[in-house]
Amino acid sequence: MAKQVLYLSYDGITDALGQSQILPYVLGLEKLGHSFHMISFEKKETYFLFRANIEQQLQGTKITWHPFFYTKKPPVLSTLYDLKRMKKKAIALQSQHHFDLIHCRSYLPGIIGLQLKNKMPCQFLFDMRGFWADERVEGKIWNLRNPIFALIYNYIKRKEGIMLAQADSIVSLTNAGKFAMNELYPDLALSSKISVIPCCVDQQLFNQETVLKTNNDLETLKKDKIILGYVGSLGTWYMLDEMLAFFKIQKLKNEKLHFLFLTKDAKELVHTKAKERQIAIEDITVLSVPYQEMPSYIQYIDYAIFFIRPTFSKQASSPIKQAEFMSMGIPIICNAGVGDTKEIVLQNTAGYVFDELSFTAFDEFNFKDHSFEKEKTMNAATTIFSLQKGVEMYNTIYNNGHA
Repeated sequence: MAKQVLYLSYDGITDALGQSQILPYVLGLEKLGHSFHMISFEKKETYFLFRANIEQQLQGTKITWHPFFYTKKPPVLSTLYDLKRMKKKAIALQSQHHFDLIHCRSYLPGIIGLQLKNKMPCQFLFDMRGFWADERVEGKIWNLRNPIFALIYNYIKRKEGIMLAQADSIVSLTNAGKFAMNELYPDLALSSKISVIPCCVDQQLFNQETVLKTNNDLETLKKDKIILGYVGSLGTWYMLDEMLAFFKIQKLKNEKLHFLFLTKDAKELVHTKAKERQIAIEDITVLSVPYQEMPSYIQYIDYAIFFIRPTFSKQASSPIKQAEFMSMGIPIICNAGVGDTKEIVLQNTAGYVFDELSFTAFDEFNFKDHSFEKEKTMNAATTIFSLQKGVEMYNTIYNNGHA
């Protein structure tokens, strides 16, 4: 049954995350008959760079996009200002269109969606994504010694329980996150309305069989080197020091090893950290790559690596880079304690998982000692992470309340 949907996101559609984790799902659901009004908050630099591309993709669809510019400063007040604008626009749209469902991506849109549900009854989907307030604390963005941040944290955690209780449907990125929710809120009987949908990937785009060899520099590098590769941002959660430590130890064992970073973060960040560890800059390549071109660079990676801080909130995290690497048939080196990553990697012979990140563990590691089944890994990626499956699961939730 086709639904009229109000989609609320504080993330930008023009961000890399929006292009991979928001727009493809909405386009897929629109093809299944649903119509959308999307409210998002865009960073100016990415908006002006990708707006035309996004608008082109939306032409001829039943998707109406309402972008606002994201406000960064001053802290806290800028967020309140943005939420006020989101709420005002959402109320106006709901009064006009009488949506069947409000799809709220994470906590701040969830607060707005909850208010709308209580004022103008409709189905409320809390697409939780993760334990957002705990991520802010564990990522050292909010210092709870600051009374303002302590007040905000306690407010968000209270709202978390209310949103979980009143949501008609809940989406968790991981089974570990679903388990944690049930542990935190045993009286809410959440299991029946929680669906687990990991970060999915467009496997027509991330497809090693169809991607073209387009980079001469990496083609040359690949002939002489073994490429260890990292993809994505390097801030807050990603353990750059530990990844470089691993690389340095393995480089001593095999001089052909080369570290490739595909990131939009400044290469100076990587170079500075490398110099601190006495790693030669010529052993590292740092490139900034548009999302749509990422597969043509990932294909050159022999071994993919990501180390993520294993905190409480990361139980609910589903690294999109894992889905991309597995879809491309590239063996993964990662750490335990992050969502369902360990179980998925080990069950599908998709790489190696460190239970501890230490000099001893890194030194004992040998690439040749660990089996990898490429076909099994790629089949698992299709089963677990395909965009088509993700869209089908959201469609089931839209129609039935759960997947």
